[in-house]
Amino acid sequence: MKYLNFIFLLILLLPTSSCAKEDNNMIREPAVSGQFYPKDKSELTKMVNGFLASAKNQNIESRIIGLIAPHAGYVFSGQTAAWAYKQIEGKKFDTIFLIGSSHNYPVKGAALWTGGKFSTPLGDINIDKELAEKLLSSKIIQSNNETHMPEHSLEVQLPFLQRTISGDFKIVAILINDIKNYKEIAEIISKTISVSKKKVLLVASTDMTHYPDKKNAETVDKSILDTILKFNPSELIKADERWMSKDIQELHCTLCGLPAVLTVMETSKLLGANKSIIVNYSNSAESKYGDGNRVVGYGAVAFIKVTGNESGAIEVKTEKEFSLTKESQKELLKMARESIEKYLSIGKIPEFSTNNPELINNGAVFVTLEKNHNLRGCIGTTEATMPIYEAVSQLALAAAFEDHRFSPVSKTELKELKIEISVLSPLKKVSSASEIIEGKHGVVVRKGSRSGLFLPQVWEHEELSKKDAFLSELCWQKAGMERDAWKKGDCDIYIFTVLAFKE
Repeated sequence: MKYLNFIFLLILLLPTSSCAKEDNNMIREPAVSGQFYPKDKSELTKMVNGFLASAKNQNIESRIIGLIAPHAGYVFSGQTAAWAYKQIEGKKFDTIFLIGSSHNYPVKGAALWTGGKFSTPLGDINIDKELAEKLLSSKIIQSNNETHMPEHSLEVQLPFLQRTISGDFKIVAILINDIKNYKEIAEIISKTISVSKKKVLLVASTDMTHYPDKKNAETVDKSILDTILKFNPSELIKADERWMSKDIQELHCTLCGLPAVLTVMETSKLLGANKSIIVNYSNSAESKYGDGNRVVGYGAVAFIKVTGNESGAIEVKTEKEFSLTKESQKELLKMARESIEKYLSIGKIPEFSTNNPELINNGAVFVTLEKNHNLRGCIGTTEATMPIYEAVSQLALAAAFEDHRFSPVSKTELKELKIEISVLSPLKKVSSASEIIEGKHGVVVRKGSRSGLFLPQVWEHEELSKKDAFLSELCWQKAGMERDAWKKGDCDIYIFTVLAFKE
């Protein structure tokens, strides 16, 4: 039970393993509406829609078999949950297997809901009683409705499912608290699904680290997500044990729903998934309600089935592999500002050094300066020819003093400047503009000695938010070509993604 030792468990007699006949139509009413998420239907719809609008579909062409999504209050984890569910938006599934851990009762084996519908402010959701009944043929999965009644970990997933899945769907709700039986439970679930021939999605409900400070939370969470990328449940158990054996103050768990994650990961593999993708990460310190000294992490992950000709899915992983910790981002922003400040003070280019292994790798970087929300300078490179920290320092100076569109930055402006750093993925040449994803890709156009680049942030400008306008302006403004050069095949087109962060 170490994965839930931070929760005050109710010490109650375990519910019986069989459900009375009159419970078969018991409605599972919302337990945490008005607490974890809005109770009002219109308010909840607006909130979930807002989260989904801010998330991006990674265009995962491969079949998504499983997801990991967080289950905290929406003001903390709702945006990361939206990133997970954005990947299935508009898709149709017959049944969703929701698997989490009980925060209120001890659970032996797996606790299956065998009652009636789950109710949310957005409407009722039917139970797939056919599949639930088949699961009960095993001894380890038991009917246990009482355990589900107060549990929030599955409930908070439902409004996102209701806003993203196309058409009606049913659910199977399972709670698991112990990792020792995950393989057996996964085998039972996978066999049940395979025989049914239904289109099923698996969802593991979990938050990540609980209660260390922000720096330690991000370090542990990054390591756990890197392990999840390896798509090996045994390695994930080892990683959890390794981190829990370290003396990290107030680290209560790495994944509060570790049994659920292991079960969904193993089941996904049995159903043909062969790859995992990290879709998003955040933590409670990033919320306006958060406390940097007591942090909970949140991750969104997809388990997918990739075949040899599904290059789109492979590209997603390549683009998501690069990341920098929040501490590394802060260090780079500090270097960028100090580079400008010291040059203005002493007239010399400052030299920096770092022991941070993330920052000594070569990287392609752009540094952007803003003043009163207006561009004040932007210089960068598309080639990774020097360590990231050196590139940031040099390009910060170039943006401040060498961007020919603006006069050099003065001392009096320093306090008004905001710095943004964008680290680029490698450029990928595409055969046509149809491969460009609005809002996601930066684009380079080249023809002979002429070239132009727009960062992905340019999509945020309303007049350039559509592909035609974006590419036409890129060709004309940045590359000096005809506006329709991209349509006529007169130029080469390259795409890239960025990790962008600002002061």
